[in-house]
Amino acid sequence: MQTQHNLVLAPLAGISDYPFRQLCREYGADLTFTEMVSVDGLIYENPATRRLLHIRVEEHPIGFQFFGSEPDYFRRILPQVEALHPDVVDLNFGCPVRKVVAKGAGAALLKDVERLHRIVETVVKHTRLPVTAKIRIGWDENSIVAVEVARAVEAAGAVAITVHGRTRAQGYSGKAQWEHIARVKETVRIPVIGNGDVLDAQSAREMFRTTGVDGIMLARGALGRPWIFRHILHALQTGEFLPEPPIEERIAILEKHYRLMIQEYEEFVALSRMKKHFVWYTRGLPYTARLRDRIFRARSFKEVRSIFAEYREAMRQHHRRRTAVREKMEV
Repeated sequence: MQTQHNLVLAPLAGISDYPFRQLCREYGADLTFTEMVSVDGLIYENPATRRLLHIRVEEHPIGFQFFGSEPDYFRRILPQVEALHPDVVDLNFGCPVRKVVAKGAGAALLKDVERLHRIVETVVKHTRLPVTAKIRIGWDENSIVAVEVARAVEAAGAVAITVHGRTRAQGYSGKAQWEHIARVKETVRIPVIGNGDVLDAQSAREMFRTTGVDGIMLARGALGRPWIFRHILHALQTGEFLPEPPIEERIAILEKHYRLMIQEYEEFVALSRMKKHFVWYTRGLPYTARLRDRIFRARSFKEVRSIFAEYREAMRQHHRRRTAVREKMEV
């Protein structure tokens, strides 16, 4: 799996739809993934599961990530997967969500390395597509198996591996343990993608420096901040760190995201799916409590645009007042 800079957007449930993928790609993501897909859902012909695999021609390179526990189920879905022409098939062995783990999938397979190996080997044997895998470093602190699992993934024929630096027990809390990512990189010959606690350009550059990874997968760091890819690229190329976009630009990006949503879904659905993005985009902005309250009560794109127009004007007036006071004090 070789892209230009190896900055990858993670498959995020309920988030990694076409509008979000497209924005991240415009800001520099080299590879994106659809939302994580259940192999069982495809086997039992669940329409909602199938819809997750809808991709557009302009999205390449793009990958599908699958989770499941039965090697033969993976084999059986591959013909329909290949017919959709993704660039990568990724196998998830890291999802910590209870309903996934309860079915013996996701991070549960970190406790059954033999079965994990069979899944990778089966998929590699029955597809022409590049096969990759994503893992966590272990089930808990008493079972750190990242190196063992990475060796099994490589031996089974995968062309790259992504390592999230947390255990399943950690979920998304605590600190990602990058030292285990570094050990995987030292051990295997295939490319290693690092994941976990990359929230800005500084942390991205530090992960590259301290772990030697071949690329980085971004998840939470991109929520409400699709420009993070541009910031990381700029830092890697110049050593300089760009400031966060000003309020005007941030809201313009949010509105573009919303317009893409409306093109993809019915307006009511688009507004519903955007609400979490409204929260992420407005993190750190002044006076957001009332802004968010008004947005959550909105019923249309037109109304949302009007609310943000009023907010932008209020921020301009606030800035002018502060500038005037500062100038008086300097006199």
